[in-house]
Amino acid sequence: MKSNDYCLFIDWSKCTFPPDVPPTPTLTPSTLKVEEGTSVSLKCSAPAPCLSHPPALTWSSSLGHIQESLQENLDRTQVQTSVLTFTASHLHHGKEISCTAVYNKQDGSTQSVSTSLKVDISDPPKNTTVSVSPSGPVPENSRVTLTCSSTANPAVRSYTWYRADGDQEVVMGTRKVLDITASEVSATFSCKAENDVGAGRSNTRKIEVQYSPKHTTVSVSPSGPVPEDTDVTLTCSSTANPAVKNYTWYRADGGLETLIGTGHVLNIKASKVIGPFFCQAENVLGAGRSNISEIDVQCMYQ
Repeated sequence: MKSNDYCLFIDWSKCTFPPDVPPTPTLTPSTLKVEEGTSVSLKCSAPAPCLSHPPALTWSSSLGHIQESLQENLDRTQVQTSVLTFTASHLHHGKEISCTAVYNKQDGSTQSVSTSLKVDISDPPKNTTVSVSPSGPVPENSRVTLTCSSTANPAVRSYTWYRADGDQEVVMGTRKVLDITASEVSATFSCKAENDVGAGRSNTRKIEVQYSPKHTTVSVSPSGPVPEDTDVTLTCSSTANPAVKNYTWYRADGGLETLIGTGHVLNIKASKVIGPFFCQAENVLGAGRSNISEIDVQCMYQ
């Protein structure tokens, strides 16, 4: 016996419609528009006019649990049902889900009919990111464009930009694109995207700003008055990007500047004749000088 020969033994006279004209299955609900995380149940129903052989129901996507049953209506007609249950995810958005009913025909062949719906899943912004243009290190005081991007349904309706300021956040703007002037004190940013469902935050994005040495200072150790001929350590400090590559020490002698040493740290003997001094820090972008400093030297008398 062939695999479909059993169809020849079906009592087609008991069918309520000609077996070569099967009806389209019904999807309940007919449209699917829910928020992400919602538990969804889709019911596919198809008449079973031949009680001895109801139609086979199949789903196009195996999204979750499927339960089938044969039910009887009030008018004693039979309906084959299949219920697909799953949890709505943003990954399902835009997909088409179809249910197909396969009927056996009197001649032993089969005929399939389908119905479908498109999934509309609303979800809060995801994959929120910050892009920076230009993307590489930028000179101080140059213009930089920040763009906040996110995937969301419905579309993002508002954006908020934040600059990290210690433990606090400072609001910098409320548009998708933020134009700023790069500076050493405004280098770390993040954005928030919002729609009617919720909000999504980006990671922080650091802008690498290059600048010549700033805030150049001199520290003296020991810091108080020191006896003459005492060993004194001078340290030159500065903030810069890229890092300082050269330190130079000068003695201010009236309108003249006399080179007295190089290096981040300078060790000298305290003397009344050393006079006021300062240091200069240099990187590839420029130089920064400290204020004039002096060592308080105590003369020793016999």
